Amino acid sequence: MSLKDGKYALEAVMIRQDSMIAVTIAMTLVGAIAVGFRVFTRAYIVGTMWADDWVMIVALFFAFGYALQVIVLAKSFNLGFSGADLSPDDMVGIIKITAAVVVTYKLVLTLTKVSILCFYLRIAVRPTFEKLSRWTLVLVILFQIVLTFGTIGQCVPIEKMWDLSGTAKGQCINVSVFYHFASIFHITTDFIILLLPINLILSIPRPLKEKFGLFGIFGLGIITITAAIFRLQFLHRYTVSADPFFEIVPIHIWSMVEVHIGILCASVPTLRPLFSRAQRKRTQAVNGVTGEKGPNGITTLATSGTIAIAIGATIRGSYRPPVPPKSPGYVTSSAQTSPTAGTAPATIYSAEVKFGDAPRPLFSTWGNKKQVDLERNPSSASRSQPRRLALLKRDENGIFRPEAAYAA
Repeated sequence: MSLKDGKYALEAVMIRQDSMIAVTIAMTLVGAIAVGFRVFTRAYIVGTMWADDWVMIVALFFAFGYALQVIVLAKSFNLGFSGADLSPDDMVGIIKITAAVVVTYKLVLTLTKVSILCFYLRIAVRPTFEKLSRWTLVLVILFQIVLTFGTIGQCVPIEKMWDLSGTAKGQCINVSVFYHFASIFHITTDFIILLLPINLILSIPRPLKEKFGLFGIFGLGIITITAAIFRLQFLHRYTVSADPFFEIVPIHIWSMVEVHIGILCASVPTLRPLFSRAQRKRTQAVNGVTGEKGPNGITTLATSGTIAIAIGATIRGSYRPPVPPKSPGYVTSSAQTSPTAGTAPATIYSAEVKFGDAPRPLFSTWGNKKQVDLERNPSSASRSQPRRLALLKRDENGIFRPEAAYAA
């Protein structure tokens, strides 16, 4: 085939190539703006950056690398031209960089999924949802590792990958099957991630209108799945084509759409505090923390720091112990305020308590729910079950050390 053929006319080829570059730049800007707004919302409005935000930043970094690879392929190696019009050096360069492109492209998809799944784990209130999210996360990461090594080692020795003469000794895997399987896997995991939060949303005791809003936000991933399906069709044409160098352009176009629409859809739920004044105030009030109890005792879940969902149940039905005193080393006043504590030596309440060189508080209620309840409501204490307090006395070296507990 030659540029003299109308189908492969130079003007038509250049238009296809320029279209690929334009889509690459436009989609990269979309992803960069989405992540930029996300970081601004989390860092300056919500005041908290979570693991899913940092993972998305890393995904954007590799997305920039992917865009640069495509532009280099087009401008330096004439990607999009027919193989009949490419020099051997161009074809070898395209094959080498394409292997790196596959790894980078799949890595961006994987990191986007990891970001979403990290968000799922952060809002998980049911063990089943948490386990499914965790298993999906592990599966996605393991597949990315297999895909990376499979792409790099698709030919042994690796030089056979770009051997155009067919004289190099070695073996290669069936690349068509490998790439089709990788694409189908990512589409399948997209569906799984899309379906995971359905039961969680249905179980939330909120108005139907709010539930539909949540379904709309989580359902944005269907756009990414649609782009991935279009890409799979062009991938099939590429693998069966007699001129794959020419057919590769639509794959890169739809890959760019899939990658950056995925980043956009994963970031949109975080942007509501940026555009909603009331939501911004609520989000700042909880400082973006999910799974913590609000002033009314109801667990508040902020969907990625944007949509506050009140759930009147304790997370996983377990008790979270209180945070220990921030200024250890000085005696707390819990025994002084308790009517059942009795009278203890004054030095215990005024001296700095040390065990060796490290300061310690005298009374520790960390993890002791009953002790905390008694301190909050002393009248609820049972007279038949007296509180037990740790007694410290100064040893011969002047250091307070615990002795046997006594009943007040």
